[in-house]
Amino acid sequence: MLNNILILAALSCTAAMADIFGPLSDHFISHLNKRPKRNDALLRQISAFGETGSFGGKVFSEEKLGNTPIVFIHGNSDSALKFGDGPFQSGWDEILKYFMSKDYTLAELYGITYGDRNISNSYIRHFNCQNVQLHRRFLEFVLHYTKAKQINIVAHSMGVSIARKAIQGGEFVTKTESCDIGPNLSHRIGTFIALASANYGMCPCQHAFAFPACGMETGFFPGTCPEMTCSSQDVNISETCGEVPYSNYLMNLNNSGKKDASFVASLWSDDDEILGKGNMVWGRQTSLVPHSDMRKIYSDLKHNDVKLLTAEDQYNIIHMNDQKFSLHETTEY
Repeated sequence: MLNNILILAALSCTAAMADIFGPLSDHFISHLNKRPKRNDALLRQISAFGETGSFGGKVFSEEKLGNTPIVFIHGNSDSALKFGDGPFQSGWDEILKYFMSKDYTLAELYGITYGDRNISNSYIRHFNCQNVQLHRRFLEFVLHYTKAKQINIVAHSMGVSIARKAIQGGEFVTKTESCDIGPNLSHRIGTFIALASANYGMCPCQHAFAFPACGMETGFFPGTCPEMTCSSQDVNISETCGEVPYSNYLMNLNNSGKKDASFVASLWSDDDEILGKGNMVWGRQTSLVPHSDMRKIYSDLKHNDVKLLTAEDQYNIIHMNDQKFSLHETTEY
């Protein structure tokens, strides 16, 4: 009887706090603290940003999951949750509200923050062991914590390329560091939604490769082709340029030869002010993740709008595919 009263009280508390998203729940943190050495980096990152730096987790142990858990991974300079009034400080708040209106709970929705959230430093951010390993550990722990057979991922912009390496695993080797991300995790990812990503680099980076974000090794460098225009809409540009070498990090992701999830969806806008009109990089659509099962192209959304204004499409894609996958089977990673 007492247990039933406590559960009802916790449910009432959860409903009353429906608009308070962060940080990760005490129940989630307590499970991380059971293995503090293994989870040290996650714990430090979670505490660094306070209430807007993370979200997700059960309120109490008996809380049941009715949906496949989703991990959200933000883009360069953004945050897990809204922390300011700038266009790239919006976090995932609006998306979470939509999913919660469709009967998701925060026990099924997860996100953390990477970087310092300062837009002025966006040009120095690049792919590194720290951020990839952080998200790999987060994905592993959400799987373990929720006991789900698979999880879904929704990622935006730079977050897509971080997510892809976290999923693919393997060695991460650069001139300055190396780390082992772990075995391929794609069989544990149900639906992967890539929003406004730059899988073949970004044309604005062509002449800005001195900046880490545009770097040739771990940035968004698109490569060069003399006397040709990077963003040309001519899909036969490869006949002139051949295979244009681009960022080593991105090339390794794209050449893995394996899908990043059971179902991969690529969504982007042809009016993206960051990726450029038409979304083209040397004749290829840079936001099309290799081996995608579907693509959706918007005609008039800005870069951040592809995240903020597509909640319904994100939900519909995930809902459609969740019917194919069995839920909540316990599998050790």
